[in-house]
Amino acid sequence: MKVIETENHRLCIARIQVDDAGKMVSRIGRGLQIVNAECWKHVVFAVILALRAFERGTNHARTVNGEILLRLAGTLQIAEAIGEYGARPGENFAVAYGDRCEERLMELLNAEELPLGECRDENLKSLFERAALVEVL
Repeated sequence: MKVIETENHRLCIARIQVDDAGKMVSRIGRGLQIVNAECWKHVVFAVILALRAFERGTNHARTVNGEILLRLAGTLQIAEAIGEYGARPGENFAVAYGDRCEERLMELLNAEELPLGECRDENLKSLFERAALVEVL
């Protein structure tokens, strides 16, 4: 698990093995999200953008978790975002945000935690641009 502190936010992220995505998703509550993405830095960036959008009132989704998916996919279509980045069997990222994020993430993690791994720098720019694209749509 990695803890990221920004000026206004505290995030905890872990890479996990998910066997039953439906069961895992049913355990997601407020302040938690599970996504299937290639790079943990992309997930963190999308979470920060989603939280800031809710603070400014510029969010497109009704929930922070929905906004995270929209940001990851770079679209305003929630079905498309879920299809592309929603949790599925295999390796996923679990992210908790807000106070006590470590505690909430550990409650969720009855799954095998995996090393976060490195993100390929050549892909990061396009992933970050995609997440930021929702601002202008």
